[in-house]
Amino acid sequence: AAAEAAPAAACAVDATTRGAAATFADDMRPPQLPPSPAEGVESKRPKKASRSGALAVSAVAAAEEAARKREQEAERKREEEAAAAFARQEAILLRHTQDQEYQQSLLQDQLRDLLSRQEALRAELGGLREEAERSEAELHMATQRLERFGENPRLREEASKLEARLAEIGPRTTEAEQELSELEGSILQKNELLAAMLG
Repeated sequence: AAAEAAPAAACAVDATTRGAAATFADDMRPPQLPPSPAEGVESKRPKKASRSGALAVSAVAAAEEAARKREQEAERKREEEAAAAFARQEAILLRHTQDQEYQQSLLQDQLRDLLSRQEALRAELGGLREEAERSEAELHMATQRLERFGENPRLREEASKLEARLAEIGPRTTEAEQELSELEGSILQKNELLAAMLG
């Protein structure tokens, strides 16, 4: 009985020793203090910072998008204004071209009329001068006959008609020559205007 009690006593001593050692180790550990309020705030700050950062990024993106849209709108307005200005310029140029074409056409029509009148006056003057030369020659012959053969009613009547005709031809020739001179001045002026337009 004494031999059986010895191992049991040894086991009890060993258990007591381990318990005492564990208690001693626990006693040697530094006390664990509860987390302070500051530490709790610090532990929560990263979440608040993350939300604030996300909001800041979102605000920056929204501002950039708004700026981009404003720039696009400004660019669209600039393009519209440029297109409107170009259209106005084109309309002015078209009106100017149409006016110039009209003026050119008008000048060309006037020139055709003036040239036609010039041709008619030259032809008339040529006829008047030829008729005046012929009438003067016939009158000279009739006068010579009257002087040579004496008074002759037929020759006198012929001479009188020739004198009357020459009296008509003279003023008309002078009038046609003056008209032709003025006409040629107008033709020269209109030709210069037309050349300036076409040049």
